[in-house]
Amino acid sequence: MHRELRIALIAGGMYDHLYDRLPQFEHATGVAVTIGFRGTHPELNAHLAAAAPDQDDLVSTHSKYAPSQQHLLAPLEGFDTSDFFPVLLDLATIGGVLYGIPRNIDLRLLHYRTDLIDAPPATWDELVSLALRLSCAPGLYGFVFPGKDSGLFGTFLELAEAGGARVFPDSLVPEVNNHGGRWALGVIREMYQKGAVPEAISAWHYDEVHRFFRQGRAAMVADLPGYYGSYCDSDSPVRGKFRIARMPAGPSGRTCCYAGSHTFALTRRGADKDEARALLQFLTAPEQQAMEARQGSVPVRRSVMEMQRQTASGDDAERLLLLVHSIESDLFVVPKMPGYPEIENILWRTVRRAMLGALDIEEALAQIEARVAEYVAHVA
Repeated sequence: MHRELRIALIAGGMYDHLYDRLPQFEHATGVAVTIGFRGTHPELNAHLAAAAPDQDDLVSTHSKYAPSQQHLLAPLEGFDTSDFFPVLLDLATIGGVLYGIPRNIDLRLLHYRTDLIDAPPATWDELVSLALRLSCAPGLYGFVFPGKDSGLFGTFLELAEAGGARVFPDSLVPEVNNHGGRWALGVIREMYQKGAVPEAISAWHYDEVHRFFRQGRAAMVADLPGYYGSYCDSDSPVRGKFRIARMPAGPSGRTCCYAGSHTFALTRRGADKDEARALLQFLTAPEQQAMEARQGSVPVRRSVMEMQRQTASGDDAERLLLLVHSIESDLFVVPKMPGYPEIENILWRTVRRAMLGALDIEEALAQIEARVAEYVAHVA
């Protein structure tokens, strides 16, 4: 019997509540759970990239990063996955083999202040115009978005695809040095350079962006479902003052939501331990998913989603319908490939340099295409 497990987890405001339930597992099983690592997604990715094969038993991961971590992860067999939506199981599958149990699905929706905005912008161009106008008020910014890492990558991807560019064509080399790409990067640069967003976003991840909107300092934000509960807390300055809308459309008429699925996975060391398998079942059980759903996360179990549909009313019911519609119509899931993290890094770092004014827009887009082409050729 293994009476101690070591795990590595993603940290953040929309994830941490679940971990408060680990003592329940420890009490029920007598197994001590040591959180050997806990950090933001970039920090977690770096930890797993450097981790020894026998370092952890269970880890948080994500559908877009798991292919690059496959050497650490164990194929999952013998788990009852019949309650999970098939599309989420497919995201957690690599080469026909399941490598993770879904925790949630993440996609951004537009949150806007109803005390400042009568109707949400239908297009990105309308959003930029509105954000610039609202930023004229002292202490208020029109919009806010992550200015680094996957959050900035996702913002550019949503804009570029909505603008008619292609970030992941069949060749895997972005086709962005075109009208759609120039428009997309121009939107990011204009909002930053003209003060529609705080200058400090260049160092912000999702949590900092969430806190800024929650403090009532931004009129709009594209945010993830797991933060919704925090906006509705009794001590939230924006409680009762915001609504949620579909993401804006681009010049192509398309609406794009950058999305993926957080999962829990067993390492090759953990797969041999019954206690680790029990912990994986505990973390993804209906009770835990229902708790995260109450905070705003999108359930990935049919039973929990049905419970949400039956109990939701008012704004919550409207939000759930909007999430379902966006999942069905607007979802963009990046391709599964071991080299994805490197391509993401090339894009967001180059986009940020252009946002800050260190690169011309066309030069930045040309660098993205050339550097990704070089990387794809190198790993082919």
